[in-house]
Amino acid sequence: MATFNFKFKTVQNVKKNFEKKVQKELALIDSKIKGLENINKELQQEIKNHKLSTENNTKVADVQFIKGYAIYLDAIINSNNKLIDELIIERNKKIDELVQKSKEHKMFNKLEEHHLERFNKAQNKTELKNMDEIAIQKFARIKK
Repeated sequence: MATFNFKFKTVQNVKKNFEKKVQKELALIDSKIKGLENINKELQQEIKNHKLSTENNTKVADVQFIKGYAIYLDAIINSNNKLIDELIIERNKKIDELVQKSKEHKMFNKLEEHHLERFNKAQNKTELKNMDEIAIQKFARIKK
């Protein structure tokens, strides 16, 4: 009995590898976004802590330093938010690319299924022919 050999197997494997690559890139972007969001939360918490520390009796120079530091932290938070926005745009592009790659991969899977069905039908047809020939030969031997 012959074995099934899908002639587009290499193309299918390449499409699968492209899909995995895009998934990895998407996961990397998601982790960058989460990391930046965590940094922003920490910076906002630090700003709150420093504002609370100015409520006690402190010198004017310390208050000015803390306000300057708060402005610096706000600038960092704003730049992180811009990076997050850029990463979200890139993430949306990668999601679209992933959808396209997975569609291509699914098409090749369906094509493989159709080829396998045709192969199985052809195998069954040849097996039936062989069995018919054997039956005819046995019947001819019995008649003699």
